[in-house]
Amino acid sequence: MKTIWLGIFALILAISTQAQDLPINSETKLISYNNVVEVSGTADELYNKAHRWFFSYYKNPTNVVKESANQKIVAKPRFKILNPADKNGVQTMAGIVLYSFTVEFKEGRFRYEITNVEWQQNSKYPIERWMDKTSPSYNEKYNYYLEQVDKEMKLVVDALTKAMLQAEKTQKSDW
Repeated sequence: MKTIWLGIFALILAISTQAQDLPINSETKLISYNNVVEVSGTADELYNKAHRWFFSYYKNPTNVVKESANQKIVAKPRFKILNPADKNGVQTMAGIVLYSFTVEFKEGRFRYEITNVEWQQNSKYPIERWMDKTSPSYNEKYNYYLEQVDKEMKLVVDALTKAMLQAEKTQKSDW
């Protein structure tokens, strides 16, 4: 019986620390997803490809893309997070998370950076606060929120990278 409880405790500890593995910028101490991806194409070709991706990936691209010029796209997307399921399996909305998403282009590569990840409140609420388990306002739900944020950020980065690495289809004309 003692072994079972020890196993359950280890599982709970593993789950609760899983969300704490978010990428933190060593200088700013903020959550930051960034990378440089090598891909064939000129800066203009890559910029145009990414621009098309933004307008196909996001449901409201004209509200999301804030700046788009000079081989740089700056976006301010948002997404919903949910509370953990209650005893009936029902999940309710916990709020909206906003983030800054910048993509820049050079010959043969592009760089993306996701920063300023915030929980939409009356004032700014950096989600790094969710990671402070010593805070009097800490809530166990925060780990679940962080897992959702991490999953969403990885989905966005993966979708962009796949789209950028995908070969362009050339249209043949039968005129």
